[in-house]
Amino acid sequence: MVFTSLEYILFLPLVALVYFATPRAWRWAWLLVASYFFYMYWKPYYIFLIVGSTLLDYWAALAIENTTHQQQKRWWLALSLVGNLGLLFTFKYFNFFSSQVTEVVQAYGYNFGGYTLDVLLPVGISFYTFQTLAYTIDVYKGYTKAERHLGRYALYVTFFPQLVAGPIERSKDLLGQFHFNYTFNRKRVSEGLRLILWGFFKKLVIADRLGLFVDKVYNQPDTYEGFVVWVASVFFLFQIYCDFSAYTDIAIGSARILGIKLSRNFDNRVYAITSFGEFWRGWHITLTSWFRDYVYFPLVSLNPTYHWIILAGLITFTLNGLWHGAAWTFVIWGALNGLYIVGENYLKGPRDRFYARLGWAEKHRWRQLSSFAICFFLANFSIIFFRAINVESAFLMVQKSFALHPIQLHQTLKVVNLFELGVGLAMILLMDVLHLRMRGQRIDAFIGQQPTWLRWSIYFVLLHLILYLGMPPQRQFIYFEF
Repeated sequence: MVFTSLEYILFLPLVALVYFATPRAWRWAWLLVASYFFYMYWKPYYIFLIVGSTLLDYWAALAIENTTHQQQKRWWLALSLVGNLGLLFTFKYFNFFSSQVTEVVQAYGYNFGGYTLDVLLPVGISFYTFQTLAYTIDVYKGYTKAERHLGRYALYVTFFPQLVAGPIERSKDLLGQFHFNYTFNRKRVSEGLRLILWGFFKKLVIADRLGLFVDKVYNQPDTYEGFVVWVASVFFLFQIYCDFSAYTDIAIGSARILGIKLSRNFDNRVYAITSFGEFWRGWHITLTSWFRDYVYFPLVSLNPTYHWIILAGLITFTLNGLWHGAAWTFVIWGALNGLYIVGENYLKGPRDRFYARLGWAEKHRWRQLSSFAICFFLANFSIIFFRAINVESAFLMVQKSFALHPIQLHQTLKVVNLFELGVGLAMILLMDVLHLRMRGQRIDAFIGQQPTWLRWSIYFVLLHLILYLGMPPQRQFIYFEF
């Protein structure tokens, strides 16, 4: 069930109405039923995977908390790790690694056909396995108490607004909220609806429209070059930002209507970066913090020396790339971003001395502009690998991206008509102007502070832009693939 579909537009108010009409002691049960239905709407039989993951970590966490023997705690933690990562590996990575082994064996002259599994990737598996893993690890480390109520823990794993594509919630932030008895609150509902409206605008008017141009270029990597490739990459950066942050806005808004607070996952102008450290503090925040806490910090603790810290960062970002998909394109994208972070930190001293000689302080306009230009170029370079169909296509597009000549502007206009290009650029500009006005606020808070006439004018404009310029809600959200 896609958030922008008619089914979800009918599903959410029905869930909310029954939720607030249900006796408070049983509201968790209704949300759990609704969440299971939401997930089963895609492939009903995959519900057994999420139920299995739920039961595994529920019992593992209880066993870890109840035993006083450290060795037994480790065994239960290992069981959780093997179970969840094994599930993720089987459905997401087995065929990828099997094909790599097959290629290596065949390269040595052996006749080996390899093995593949005829399975579809379960929707949301990368998200809910990481969420349940974090819970068990936190119980093991004593950061949180094990949840005794199986139903509420199951709801924590499957809560429908964030089940399919996050945010990846920690138990300390989300699980406890299911013990509260929320009453209907008009202010919360208004805040939630504003976020949902903003999400629909970013998804249907910006992301899906930009996707028309991006798809044409990336699906024919041998056809386009130079200026066209860079325009497609810039458009894809905005497309994926608008697509994924739109999902997050709708998820947060849907939960807010029910009284539940979900974590922020994106900064408003994360695309206007002046450093990669800044970018990763504002992009997919809950995943970045997950890798920081459960991969990077444990790796650093093994050997906190300078060179090992650098290597730990590279490993973490490479695994982040692999999390996004079982393909070398994602691995390269992750590794490149790791190199960007390492290079940025390593060159900080020489960079500061260079700017000091120019007389450019840290907040100097030209220093900010030059930092933005460098980071924006590198981000768009790496995102070619993220979006490309395969490694061969990615390297071909990189090669062709530097073949610049004036005639390519005309070629760009042949790929997409002026109306589509103009609408896409105008909507990006509108979004950015609003982001600048919001000054770090979320859209629901920003609109709520405006005078009544202006507030309703914003609703009117956004709704009409969605109705008249929005694309048909046929495209899945990009992160559903991960």
